[in-house]
Amino acid sequence: MKTALIAAAFAGVLAASPAMAQDEAAATFTGPRVGVELGVIDDDFLGTDDATYGINAGYDFDLGGAVVGVTGGYTGLFDDDGADLRELSLGGRIGAKVGARTLAYGTIGYSNLDANGLGGSVDGVKFGVGLEHSFGNVYANVETRYGNYELGGELYQTAVGVGVRF
Repeated sequence: MKTALIAAAFAGVLAASPAMAQDEAAATFTGPRVGVELGVIDDDFLGTDDATYGINAGYDFDLGGAVVGVTGGYTGLFDDDGADLRELSLGGRIGAKVGARTLAYGTIGYSNLDANGLGGSVDGVKFGVGLEHSFGNVYANVETRYGNYELGGELYQTAVGVGVRF
């Protein structure tokens, strides 16, 4: 399921690029941004998948060939089995332009995971890598993340998203 989701995201971004690009001018990755995402999550890479949803926001500084910024998000879980998962995260991201309108980036930050069965919430660190493509002030991205939490908890997530840069 994850492989199909990632392939569909890349295909959608590539197919939409010529149709949606207003011009071939280089995109600026500066300023505030907010987006929504859908994804899959599991506790043992390539294990049982559950669907996730989320929102994210951040502020980026375009330094020419590199981009640095802050990012934060909320992730929830779609699950029919009664499981409940909520994650809040705050961190930074750094990226490099790999084309006039595409950014490859990495993230690292603090994460707080609140899930049924854990007896409360746990703190941890979350790492991610992703690609973002600009269509003017609208962008699409795909990102994969790894979270390492207290009490030995681990989560892997892959998400696709769309957002607006102001």
